Amino acid sequence: MHSYSFLFYICLSFLITSTFISSLQVTISNDEYRYDTQGNFIDCHSGNILSINGTFYMYGERYDNVSGIGASPPIMRPHLVVYTSLDLLTWTYRGEIFSTWPNYPYGTFFTPWAVYNHQTNQVVIWFNAYIHGCCDGNWGVGISDNGLNFNVLSMNISGKYGQVDCNSILIDDDGTGYLLYSSIAENHVHSIEVLSPNYTTTIGVNLGLIGYSYSEGGVLFKYNNIYYIGYGSCCCFCKNGSGWVVHSATDIKGPWTRQPYDLNCEGNNPICGGYGERSGYPLIVNAQGIGLSYIPLANGDTAILWHGDRFLTAPYANPSCPDECQPQVPPLCGDDPRYIKGHMHDYWYPLQFNSDHTIQSFNSFVHNFTLDISQNFGTDHLPGGKRNNKKQN
Repeated sequence: MHSYSFLFYICLSFLITSTFISSLQVTISNDEYRYDTQGNFIDCHSGNILSINGTFYMYGERYDNVSGIGASPPIMRPHLVVYTSLDLLTWTYRGEIFSTWPNYPYGTFFTPWAVYNHQTNQVVIWFNAYIHGCCDGNWGVGISDNGLNFNVLSMNISGKYGQVDCNSILIDDDGTGYLLYSSIAENHVHSIEVLSPNYTTTIGVNLGLIGYSYSEGGVLFKYNNIYYIGYGSCCCFCKNGSGWVVHSATDIKGPWTRQPYDLNCEGNNPICGGYGERSGYPLIVNAQGIGLSYIPLANGDTAILWHGDRFLTAPYANPSCPDECQPQVPPLCGDDPRYIKGHMHDYWYPLQFNSDHTIQSFNSFVHNFTLDISQNFGTDHLPGGKRNNKKQN
């Protein structure tokens, strides 16, 4: 064989083999409980997934056996944990992200959101930090060299509007970081803070209040050069869940245009919810959206995965219990000792986009879906970043 032909053959074989091993088709179920490699329930909620050098890192809240029902006042102090996976199906529990629980035993920490800093090769994580117990506080921030063990940098970072609830981060194409959050002090209206170049604090620049009051669970993301904000009505660990309202803009500073109808609501309603001010509206999926992840696909595109918490779906949950936030009177929310809050279902759903850049309504409960994921991805498949703007299948 001619040396050039032999070289071509070797290169072609390598490309074929690489293409084969880099692609994996996975089917994700929203009906089945999820277990880790030790056979335990995956207890990791209200967070996001990072894709770094061939490994998925899933960050979230872990409740263990704390249910909050029947306590006076309710005690729900989740620990922040991380799991890893190579295929989105087989998850290994890697432990709590902090070696000690900051402000133990009073610290309450919710909604962790992790991003990757390309300049330092570190993972930065933000979370709601209520150091005296829920729910009066701002943010905590930590950094990690390996994505597993974090050092706490601060436990009281604040933005323009105090008493924060939930948060999400977008790293834009130019490397600028933006933090979306709901402000309890502003009747739960969302707002955006600009982050420092290393993503570990705010710089005192706020982009204004956006959207409805009495809302939470906001996510900020970008797709095909369009910015999106999605959020739902306040839920407070409610069984019915909340709707999902979407705003979009061509500039992060706005103006923002709201899609006419709630995407998770039956009928043409502008905003729906299953709790409090908006209880009683018919929802399509009984989940509260808290979290969003970018999943690399084998064809080079990125799936944008919506995360919803399905509260009170763990085994032994009382079917008559409406929520886990307010003290309930037995037997409506009698606390079965076998019930474990953290063993609830999570709902994952790949968002679908229309040609006019709007996001499709949820339409119905998606029992399972299939993704052709990449197993040879690098650190460019992360929240923000250039590849996240490619068109999805």
